[in-house]
Amino acid sequence: MRLSTRFVVLLAAIVPLLVLLAGVLVLGLVSADLRAERDRRLEARLSALTPMATTYALTYRLRPSTRPDFLAQRLTGAALGADDPGGVAVDVSGAEALVIGDTPRGRPAPTADGPGGYTEGERRWRYVGADLGPAGNLARVYVFEPEQLLERQIALLRRRLAAVTLIAALAGVGAGLVLGRFAVHPLVVLRRQARELGRSAPGTVRLDTASRVTEIDELAALLNESLARRDEAVSRTGEALEIARAFAATVAHELRTPLTSMGTNLGLLRHPGLEPDDQAEVIADLEGEHLRLQRLITLLRGLARGELVDSKTFTDLDLADIVADAVGDARRRHPRATIVLADSGPARVRGWEEGLRVIVDNLLDNAAIHGADEAGHVEITLTVDAPIVVLSVRDHGRGIAPAEREKIFDRFHRGAASPGSGLGLTLVRQQARLHGGEVEAADPEEGPGTRFVVRLPAAGGEQEPTHGERAHLGAWLAVSRS
Repeated sequence: MRLSTRFVVLLAAIVPLLVLLAGVLVLGLVSADLRAERDRRLEARLSALTPMATTYALTYRLRPSTRPDFLAQRLTGAALGADDPGGVAVDVSGAEALVIGDTPRGRPAPTADGPGGYTEGERRWRYVGADLGPAGNLARVYVFEPEQLLERQIALLRRRLAAVTLIAALAGVGAGLVLGRFAVHPLVVLRRQARELGRSAPGTVRLDTASRVTEIDELAALLNESLARRDEAVSRTGEALEIARAFAATVAHELRTPLTSMGTNLGLLRHPGLEPDDQAEVIADLEGEHLRLQRLITLLRGLARGELVDSKTFTDLDLADIVADAVGDARRRHPRATIVLADSGPARVRGWEEGLRVIVDNLLDNAAIHGADEAGHVEITLTVDAPIVVLSVRDHGRGIAPAEREKIFDRFHRGAASPGSGLGLTLVRQQARLHGGEVEAADPEEGPGTRFVVRLPAAGGEQEPTHGERAHLGAWLAVSRS
């Protein structure tokens, strides 16, 4: 059943029910008021007729042989001249009763003054009575009114209530059709927009959140958030698949060269006339190719981990501690290089410790191997320029041509005399962007060499930015670096 149909049915049932309940309550209250008003009217008539009835009864007792017809006529005129229906009965002790109007033949109990009810056959009466005379034994007067009069009024009220209830039911159906469509219109619009989502490209259509119905707008906002997460997941999945294809093709190409060389050298080792010196040279080449494969696989593993890392695992870290540890290890790996770390205070960032260490290690290795001068001088500075943290690694080598400064971050890009795998700087950029930052190769402020600058967002927010927010922040950092 549609929501609009359900709304119509409920409104068509509830409105008549409420009208019926209200009518029953009003009918009960009006009936009680009518009965109370009737009793007051009977008592008022009794009070008005009592003096004349007392005179009539006293005269009749004093002269039993002569009925005071003139008093009877006056009493009859007074009783029948009233607007209220019914009748009056005056029972004189030892004489004939005076009956005026519509009264029962019998009488209620003498001790019951009323207001009360009296039934005679199929008719019912409402009455009040009172004793006449000084001692109350002269006579008794009754004022009667048929119950049917009030019952007819109450029955008329019931019929009108039934008619109003029927009209209310019809009005409830009509109002339900109109109000139901009006009430569920935002849902109909939301359903229509939801259908369009499946026919459009991801990220091009979103649900409207301006219906001015709080629940509908909140639901649309929640669905939009879910759609955004879905589109982001689909986008990342597509990017991951594309990266995986390119990654597999490039890895196959890069591994083919050392494996082919190793196969050639293994074939030479099987040659029967190979001299010992030549054999040692071939073995040295094999060891070199083996180490190259190990380094390449290690870097590929790091690159893959960087693609799969979840930002939910990020924690609040001090980049200064990570840089200090990396500098100590780099000095042991490159004892001929002079690595100088400038003093700095805490530089807190939110990120993945292993990924941040990859940035620092690869920049230090790159500077020590490719960009060192004869003295092997490398300078590292770490500064905080809110809202970013800036890491700078400067060498004194021959520098990088401006046309090559973007290419060096491509996968497997190597210089003519480079002994590396071409993945170190790729890892640096990958991790910088993963942390919402950016890296660039620039000219030093003075002298020869190259200065690599990494800009990362400083920690301090209550919540880690999403993948999309991180990308926007990285773009902002890339623009602001100039």
